[in-house]
Amino acid sequence: MLRMSLIFPCSVDIYNGLLISKRKPNNLPGNQLRFIHSFSMSSPSERFSQLSLGSMPPLTRLQSRMQEDEETDDYSDTDSGFDVDEENSTVTYPSNMTYSLHALDEHTRSHVINALSTDTTSKIVLRGCQSRGQDFIFELSELVEYTVRTGTANSQYARPSCNCEQSRRGGPPCRHTLWLCDQITSQMLPYPEEGLTLMHDGYSEQLGNACDQIPEFQFDVLADSLQCDLASQGQETVPSPRRVQTVREILATLNETPVEEYRPDLFDPKKGKRVVKSGDLEQTIFRMLLRNHEFFSYFLSSMRSYDLLNPQFRRFRDRADAALAGLDEYAENRSEPAVLGRKDVEWCARNLNDICLQILSVIFSNETRLDEYGMRAAARTLVHILRQVVDRNRDIGPSSLPKDRRNLYFRLIGDKDRKFVLRVLENINPSAISHLMAHLSLIEEKMLQFGVPPSYINKLRDIMAHVRSQSSSSGFATGSRKRTVQGQDRRAKRMK
Repeated sequence: MLRMSLIFPCSVDIYNGLLISKRKPNNLPGNQLRFIHSFSMSSPSERFSQLSLGSMPPLTRLQSRMQEDEETDDYSDTDSGFDVDEENSTVTYPSNMTYSLHALDEHTRSHVINALSTDTTSKIVLRGCQSRGQDFIFELSELVEYTVRTGTANSQYARPSCNCEQSRRGGPPCRHTLWLCDQITSQMLPYPEEGLTLMHDGYSEQLGNACDQIPEFQFDVLADSLQCDLASQGQETVPSPRRVQTVREILATLNETPVEEYRPDLFDPKKGKRVVKSGDLEQTIFRMLLRNHEFFSYFLSSMRSYDLLNPQFRRFRDRADAALAGLDEYAENRSEPAVLGRKDVEWCARNLNDICLQILSVIFSNETRLDEYGMRAAARTLVHILRQVVDRNRDIGPSSLPKDRRNLYFRLIGDKDRKFVLRVLENINPSAISHLMAHLSLIEEKMLQFGVPPSYINKLRDIMAHVRSQSSSSGFATGSRKRTVQGQDRRAKRMK
């Protein structure tokens, strides 16, 4: 996202990235750098906390016709860019006004054509304006896409390559490459106490080329963990089930409704292709969150106080759910042998253990210093993982394999006490666990039915007893969060 301030009649201030200007305007008081947040929207909680269909008027005939069109027409953005006709020396702007370039000299005409043809998919948006005497300032932002190619050490792109201008000139890695390398590394390596050492290719010395780990890590799991849609060659990009579920939880949380009870009709992928759904604000916001990555990222980052959606730990939950979904897919074909690279019990267990280690490193990292919101989110993610493992107490794969390679529950919990999840959970404040006691009680009940090492169940009971004692002594209630969280926990309390 590039932000620009156009100051008429004579100056331009171009903003690089999300926060800081590249050049200082000479005619602004103090000649100081200005820091601008990339979004000036008000809080999403303020704008969308009362999403409801109850107050909407009935559909008019025109609205009904528009709704029918939505089922068949693809969404098209008529304001997507400039249409340059070099042969006739004309250019059509997003406003649909066409300009002839014949009055320009050849050098200027070429410059204009190149400037307007650079990125026809880029969208310029007017963010704001102000008047200063006889000068007028207009703030513009522009979304620009970059492509970074990278791969394993033996691939064509053993070193990351970006299509931005800095990378084309050669030299050190550009900021896009550095950002992407960090994102990939953060999914595979816990926060080391001594910090990371950056290498010339943008990766860390400790992990090396992180892409070497992707084949075993599984690319689709990485995409889920990065909250990135997975595109198939020659096919339309389809949001992952984790992305759809996150959007559903966002809207249910703001609507103060249990997720499993919130408008199941919203989530039919065949129900219309347009973003705007006439007469249905919730459906419109749902589609916007699915299709617009910037809007989704901004929305999710604004909901850190909701432990179910805290972005720092949401990615861990998405990665865990993706690994568990991979194991479920593997279970559908039991005749195939378990081999390296398959999403089998060993692979899934390794992913879940890695996630627990990463959460533990976040908790103890001096740089992160989790607040109560973060602690609650960490606890919810851990309890979610533990419950999913307990629910998968079944054999998968050939019967000739040892049981610890066929049964995820047996491998992580039932065989012997490996302190799975509990070694992390016991380092979390009791107040951050109190709202999950109903889930822990259900987990305890199921494990006793399945069989569990005595030391493991005793550790779980010690944690629960500590939470109860702290709850009675300090006065915090096990369900004292907002009504939204109470609603999210309601189903667990009813299950028997």
